[in-house]
Amino acid sequence: FGVVFLTLLYSCSKPLDADKIEVQELLLDTDSGAPLALVVPVGSSEFPGADIEDMLGMYSVYSKKVRAEDFAIEVEFITLSGVDKKEIVQEKLEEIKTDSDAFRLIKRFEDGFLFETKEINGDLNYGFIKLKVFKNKYASIFPEPKPDGNTSLEEANYMLDILNRNL
Repeated sequence: FGVVFLTLLYSCSKPLDADKIEVQELLLDTDSGAPLALVVPVGSSEFPGADIEDMLGMYSVYSKKVRAEDFAIEVEFITLSGVDKKEIVQEKLEEIKTDSDAFRLIKRFEDGFLFETKEINGDLNYGFIKLKVFKNKYASIFPEPKPDGNTSLEEANYMLDILNRNL
């Protein structure tokens, strides 16, 4: 019975295809004077993230969340002048490698990367980091942590493909 149930479950779920999703531009952080324009599925909504935290006057950190069906990202803003995109991509890559016992880089982009980590329970979790750099801040975009488990490779690719689309 279990095999039949699992077969039905997987055969009924449609694969995620970013090319078939209607998208729109969503502006985040409009009050800052340097808003971030993201390509997201039509109907996506912005949700509050973490409030502004002042890091000893050196920089500040705050976040926003964007959600739609099969799409949930978090955007972390860091106010910092004179940032270099390549340096930040490398710094984020090293940060995740340090935090994870088992890390594998799947694909690297000019503005980020797609990766796999192995969780303590042995499950694989897939994520990405996409960066947008402005004059006095940068934004790290990544999948919002899921309450029910890990992000699959299909979900991570789907969200990243949408974010990388041009309007």
